Amino acid sequence: MWYISIFNAKENTNQAQITHEREEWIQKGKDRIFHQKCKTINRYEVLGISPLKIFFIIEADDPTVLNLLAHHFGDAWNSTTYPIVQREIYEALEEDRTIIGG
Repeated sequence: MWYISIFNAKENTNQAQITHEREEWIQKGKDRIFHQKCKTINRYEVLGISPLKIFFIIEADDPTVLNLLAHHFGDAWNSTTYPIVQREIYEALEEDRTIIGG
């Protein structure tokens, strides 16, 4: 299953806190564990905004692996994760017509 996780840095979070969390994540080996439990992980940052906003696109068979990410970074970030599917615009239009009619 594919997921999108959206992380928004809390207003009172500074760069030193973010750096500390990232270093702790790596020192505790969580990066290695996370990569082992996920098939695909892609990380994206929105440029030019403050506070920092990050998106992760994750493919994982076990959705509990998402808790590892959310719990580690939870103190400095507000996060939300959704299951997602890739769909072309024409596919979405066809589904809309099926559901709504027309």
